[in-house]
Amino acid sequence: MNSAGKIVSIPQEIMFEIFSWLPSNSLMRFKCVSKFCNSMVSDSAFLDIHKCHSVRTKFLVHGEGVYYTAEEKKDGKASASVLQLDTFNNHYNCNPAYSRLNCVNGLFCGYESSYMQATIFNPSTKQVRFLPKPNEGKCWNTFSLGFESEENKYKVLRTTYHPRERHTKYWVFTLGIDKSWRDTQNIFPCIPYSMPSVCTSGVIYQFAMADYISIVAFDVKSEKIENIALWYAVEFVYYYQLIEVKSKLGVIDYRKWVRGYFDLWILEKTPKREWERHIIGVPSIWKTTKPKFASFFDGEIVFVVNSGDSCCLCYDFTRKSWRELKIKGHPKENDIKGIYSYVESLVPFG
Repeated sequence: MNSAGKIVSIPQEIMFEIFSWLPSNSLMRFKCVSKFCNSMVSDSAFLDIHKCHSVRTKFLVHGEGVYYTAEEKKDGKASASVLQLDTFNNHYNCNPAYSRLNCVNGLFCGYESSYMQATIFNPSTKQVRFLPKPNEGKCWNTFSLGFESEENKYKVLRTTYHPRERHTKYWVFTLGIDKSWRDTQNIFPCIPYSMPSVCTSGVIYQFAMADYISIVAFDVKSEKIENIALWYAVEFVYYYQLIEVKSKLGVIDYRKWVRGYFDLWILEKTPKREWERHIIGVPSIWKTTKPKFASFFDGEIVFVVNSGDSCCLCYDFTRKSWRELKIKGHPKENDIKGIYSYVESLVPFG
């Protein structure tokens, strides 16, 4: 309103620019103000620009039956403050393991058991959506979220193991398009592991057991599967973890951690599907600390450890250096199960 008492409207292009710098939770409130605000915030061009402006990395911390958000302080101290996410606690207060949660572009997919429905949630907007329940009876299900950049589609991959037939079927649910699970017509004689899956460069990777332990790769666009052999025969998969490293698939071998190092195997993007081995030394003061989970962001591999004070150990993959990341405000009696990085996102569920 100007000095004459008249209401002055702000040009739409200026509102577009201002809104593109606002945090996601504020934008969700503005969607309720007017049809124009709702339309602008939902526009694909606005979503792309807002994503470019949302450069601050945040974290979702998975505790014992509870979730928190965290943001690393930029004052030179290696510490992060932690805030509890009450919105998601009601839905996931029985979530028993960090292995049943994965993240792609700020969206998270989680599930409580192999017989229950999966859930997609966005910690930036606090939106939660339950996916259709599996209807194959008591079969073993796992769920993984994937993204395909060419068509800009998010898909949830559901693997269903049928013990009588001794094979796994692969189903897909495309966010914003599908109303029910679609059969991809892929059948593979394997047992999928309910361990963290990884999606990188439009491919979902997960451990599976056939005649031997291998990795099943699901192309999110073509919806075709491929079996990838490991560098050598692996007998016990729970010593290993899939991880994304600079847009490539990596596998961490924890077995030698107590001896002062661990192996990181990276799958090179070549027709031969060759694995490159990286031997990474662990500082002597930390080799007796058993890591529980690892993820990769901002050029670092971040390991979750619970040794008295809650903290993470960070390894800079390029500089080959270590640092400690303390987590303040986290209850000591509540162990950290996993930590995931994300940038604020307004990705609609459809």
